[in-house]
Amino acid sequence: MKKIIACLLTLAFVAIYSCSGNKVDVGKEPGPALPPESVYNLETTWEDQNGDSLQLKELRGKIPVMSMIFTRCAFACPRIIADMKAVASQVPGDKKDKVVFVLVSFDSDHDNAARLKQFASQMQLDDQWVLLHGDPEQVRELSMILNIKYKKQPDGSFSHSNVLSVLGPDGVIEGQSEGLGVNPEMLTSKIEDL
Repeated sequence: MKKIIACLLTLAFVAIYSCSGNKVDVGKEPGPALPPESVYNLETTWEDQNGDSLQLKELRGKIPVMSMIFTRCAFACPRIIADMKAVASQVPGDKKDKVVFVLVSFDSDHDNAARLKQFASQMQLDDQWVLLHGDPEQVRELSMILNIKYKKQPDGSFSHSNVLSVLGPDGVIEGQSEGLGVNPEMLTSKIEDL
């Protein structure tokens, strides 16, 4: 009798647990753990130029070329984009489907989805480009991981370092270049190696 009651209680627990919305994936192996230095460990949610929500870990398996900008920037940011386009023009054919170009805005106050979409059109950025904005805390957190320094100025603009990063499929920085007008070959060679 005790065995029957124990079996019934076990079945009742399983039924309640299953109906509670908690899902158990039987037979599914979790993906390999991310390295601790992966940007994909960030749990923040961003908004892209189309108004869609995105977590960086959704880029897992891709090869992101990433930098940070703000759309009201008149000098350095258009040059950063030109440098990224130079990298794009040299990506080997077998890697083109894997590479994605990601721009993250410093300017949480002005660079909303509509402004990023307008900027993408103005800069002639195609569907291979993802433009993101988020709140100031998550922007600061990502900038620290990417080793990009910035400071908001009294006029609302930003002084910032100019860094391009190539991330591997697991979100770890594989190569970086700093400055403007950089030779894209170092970054494209990193992409080729991935």
